[in-house]
Amino acid sequence: MSITLLRVDQVRNLKQVEIEPHPQLNIIYGENASGKTSLLEAIHLLSTAKSFRSHRIRTVIQHDTDKLTCFARLQNASHMHQIGVERSKSSTEIRIDGESINQTSILARHLPLQLITPQVNSLLEQGPKMRRRFLDWGVFHVKHDYLKDWRSFHRVLQQRNASLRQRLSQQQVVAWDKALLDAANKITRCREDYLAALTPLLEEYCEILLGQTPELIYQHGWPADLDLATALQQSFGRDQERGFTSHGPHRAELVLKFNGVPAQDVLSRGQLKLFISAMQLAQVAHLAREQDQQCVILVDDLASELDRSRRAELIKLLAHTQAQVFITVTEASLLEIDEGQGHKMFHVERGTIHEI
Repeated sequence: MSITLLRVDQVRNLKQVEIEPHPQLNIIYGENASGKTSLLEAIHLLSTAKSFRSHRIRTVIQHDTDKLTCFARLQNASHMHQIGVERSKSSTEIRIDGESINQTSILARHLPLQLITPQVNSLLEQGPKMRRRFLDWGVFHVKHDYLKDWRSFHRVLQQRNASLRQRLSQQQVVAWDKALLDAANKITRCREDYLAALTPLLEEYCEILLGQTPELIYQHGWPADLDLATALQQSFGRDQERGFTSHGPHRAELVLKFNGVPAQDVLSRGQLKLFISAMQLAQVAHLAREQDQQCVILVDDLASELDRSRRAELIKLLAHTQAQVFITVTEASLLEIDEGQGHKMFHVERGTIHEI
C-alpha cells in the first residue's frame, strides 16, 4: 500500500499542504523548523491517529486553530482506499472510505507504518516495554487474531490484579488463572514464531549494515525452569503484597546481543541507529513476504550520526524493500540516490511544500 495523494491542514506550521508522493522514495528537505518533520507527523497520524512527537494533541494543532485534518488516498495492486483523520483538543474522527470508525487498529491495518527517528535508540536504551511493542507490532500485522488474544490477556490480567489488591484468597484469585494462561500461551507462541521467522532477515540486514550478526534471546516473562502456572502459584504471596501479577508475557523481554554483550553496551550511537533500522526493515520485509503488504517507512533526519557511506548503504536497503519511503534531511546533497532509482524531491520552507 502506498500513498498517492496526501493532504494536510493545520498540523503545526503546515497549512493546506497537498502532494502526490512517489510510490517508492520521497526526499523532503529544508531548513530546521521548516515543517519537514511535521509532514512525517501527519502521515503518522493517518496510521495511528497519534503524534510521534507529543502526547498532547493541542501542541500538534496549528496555533489559533481548533482542529487538524489529514487525508490520504492509498493504492495497492488491486485496491484504492481513502482515509482521513480529524483531531481537535476534545475529539477524534476517523474515516475510511467515507465510513466512520472508532478503532485505530483498523487504521494501522490499512496503513502499516515504520518510523525511524534520531530517538530510535530508545528501543534498546529504554525498558523492555519498548521491545515488547516491537514484537507485538510485527505479530499484529501477520496474525490477525493476535489483537484479540492480546486484549483478552490484558483484560483478565487487570481483573486478576484487582483481586490481588482486594486481598482475596488464593482460591478466588486463581479463578482467573485458566483464562490468563490460555491467552498468555497464545501470545508467547505467536511471539516466538514471529521472532524465529524474523531472525534470518535481521541477520541479513545486520551483515550488510554492521558486518556482524546479533543474538536474539526471548525471555518469556517468568523463570525459564518453570511453567507459567507454577510461577504464578509460587509468586502468589509476593504478588498479593505488591498488588500486581509479576509473571506473564506482560513481563517478557527481548535481549539483543553482539558477541555475548548487550547491543546498547557495545555499539556506537551510529551503529545503534543502523541496528534498529535493520530490525525495522526486517519487519517490513517479513510483512511483505507473509501478507504481500507493503509498509510506509518514515525516516526523520536520516543523516544524523551516519557518515556518507553508511547513509548510502541505508538508502539502498530502504529502496530494496520496495516500500514507500519518506526521508527528511536539511540538504538534498546529503543523500546519494542511485541513477534509475524512482523518487521525488520536495522542498519545505516556512510550512509550504513544493515538488522539485
